[in-house]
Amino acid sequence: MAETTPQDLPDDAGARGVGRSRLWAALTGQRVRPVWIVAAYAWVLFTVFRAGLLAVRAEDLQHANAADIAKCFLIGLWYDAMPIGYLALPMVLALLLAPNAAFRRRWFRGTITGYAAVACVLLSTTEVVGAAFYLVFDSRLNCLALAHLGTFREPGLGILKAYPVWLLVVGVGLGLYLLVKVFGRAFWRGRCPEGPLWPRPIVLSALVGLAVLGCRGSFRRPLLFGPSYFCDNKVLAQLTLNNIFTLSHAVRTIALDNLNDDELYPLPDPRQAEEVVKQMVFQAGDRPLGSPRNPLWRLTDTGRPKRDLNVVVIVMEGMAGEPVGALGYPGSQTPCFDRLCRESLFFDRLYAVGDRTSRGMVGVLCAHPDLAGGLSLIKRWRAQGNCFTLPGVFSRRGYRTCFIYGGDPDFDNMKRFFQADGMETFVCEEQMGPSELRTEWGYHDEIILRKAHETFLNLSGQKFFAVVLTVSNHRPFDVPGGRVEMLPGEDEANRSLNSYRYADWALGEFFRLARGAPYFKDTIFVLVSDHGRTYEHEYLFDVVGHRIPCAIYAPGIVSPRVVRTVGSQVDIAPTVLGLLGGQYLHGCMGRDLLKVPPGEGFALIHSDVRMAIIRQDRALVLPAGGQPLLYRVGPLSMEPVPGPPQQVEALQREMLCYYTMGRHLYLTCSHQDPAGAPPAPPTR
Repeated sequence: MAETTPQDLPDDAGARGVGRSRLWAALTGQRVRPVWIVAAYAWVLFTVFRAGLLAVRAEDLQHANAADIAKCFLIGLWYDAMPIGYLALPMVLALLLAPNAAFRRRWFRGTITGYAAVACVLLSTTEVVGAAFYLVFDSRLNCLALAHLGTFREPGLGILKAYPVWLLVVGVGLGLYLLVKVFGRAFWRGRCPEGPLWPRPIVLSALVGLAVLGCRGSFRRPLLFGPSYFCDNKVLAQLTLNNIFTLSHAVRTIALDNLNDDELYPLPDPRQAEEVVKQMVFQAGDRPLGSPRNPLWRLTDTGRPKRDLNVVVIVMEGMAGEPVGALGYPGSQTPCFDRLCRESLFFDRLYAVGDRTSRGMVGVLCAHPDLAGGLSLIKRWRAQGNCFTLPGVFSRRGYRTCFIYGGDPDFDNMKRFFQADGMETFVCEEQMGPSELRTEWGYHDEIILRKAHETFLNLSGQKFFAVVLTVSNHRPFDVPGGRVEMLPGEDEANRSLNSYRYADWALGEFFRLARGAPYFKDTIFVLVSDHGRTYEHEYLFDVVGHRIPCAIYAPGIVSPRVVRTVGSQVDIAPTVLGLLGGQYLHGCMGRDLLKVPPGEGFALIHSDVRMAIIRQDRALVLPAGGQPLLYRVGPLSMEPVPGPPQQVEALQREMLCYYTMGRHLYLTCSHQDPAGAPPAPPTR
């Protein structure tokens, strides 16, 4: 058979062959090869870290099936396309628009190589930091990581102590050197681009289109969180996401001051939410004042004579979860606190509003559910001087008000926020006196509580309101020995239990001193945890872990009993004001729990981009962009249950209306005493 030569081929076949060869050269040559190499590097990097973190969290995947794990990787590629698209777009434009001669210039090659190396090192560093962040917070990098940048001292010292940061710095330098060498060889091997211009517009259009599609995630609308919630396992949902994606969302959330959260949840119009929320929070004895700005502004008549008792709110760092026997868990590490709870008005079904101390402070002291996103109301500019607060209430009643904390009062903007509305005195690290008993977060609890006792002695004979914030029960769980019997070993589990034991001992020592002091018989002590602890990673939202202890301890004033009504930290302020009697003006989004029938309590909690509402033994969890999930919730357990659509719809409506109302009050700066409200009768 005769051999066919190119000269024997038809003219159109030869043209097609030449065209295909030119197109192939255009797709694999120096103009495009760097893009493919960098994209492959990034996708392999993201996949390896995703697989590694899944392996570390394997014990939380026992009930996950192979299909869900496969979806984690497949949908993860979708999220990974976003940073790759942004990274590739400048390279595509530079490589395909540059003339042929540029590829022979050292400066051009060096610029492309340097850009790619720096970008890939930044991606690698982000994945390393993101992995460390995930192992601590069970979340991809989010608003919390950005929020700490403004107050870096406390978390920064903890990072330097817990991780070999120097090794990361060395790794960045070495990685940058190696990538420059490897990319320099891989990008520019072969001949420099030659030939006509015609294939380049096609390739340019195709690659720019792919890059833009990767950046957006779809043709119709930008990629959001919804696809990551393909199952109710929190580990799979979080690891489906990408650190760059979650960080970019955090930046946009903070920059827009949370104005974009209506993209995440189907929020109703505030006017529609108003009537629903009034039914949720108004009680007998409440008289709405018809404020055009704040429809929740009301006068509450407690029906009892007013008593000018001292009030001390002790916000206990991390005093929640399985080591707290008062919550019903076996193996208690907190005998002193458990005994105080038995002698108190104890709220057995109280939930934290969020997962950080700053959010707990907003719930307890502002009676507000706080907002989603990374910034608490304490740090949001519209809230400064515009929030209802307990310090403001007591200041207007003629009380001395003080804040006692062993750390930096400017951390999380606490001092400026509470100083703007009634907090007169701050007794913090500079006033604690010389002592070596401290961590990077501040002085240990025994120092803080001893200083609180001394402060209250100096205030004896005056009515006072005080907030005490403890710090010891916090990572790195570095507490002094010799106070209480400690568990042996340096593993984190035992260190955590020892911090519970120490914080409990310090609390017991404070009350041993307080009981003999003149201020004790005229004081109501409110003991509440700042936030919960996440133990259950199988579900998207550990509702049970957000259940926290709350006790009102006042022997001779408040009779001990257990209140099993569902509530949250936003209910503490109106409950305390109710115990003091008389009338008071407020716009609390909580209620006096002592007047709420057991079956009518509710709590709203949120964590990052997930919200939940609890009523009786049902909890509805709503992930941003995802479908609502219904759970049966007990004091110590939760499990998914099928629910009638009407029940799910009703719970979701209450959740979104309640959150919308809180958001609206913040955005309109009307949570505080609103302008235009009719004057109220004098209090008695």
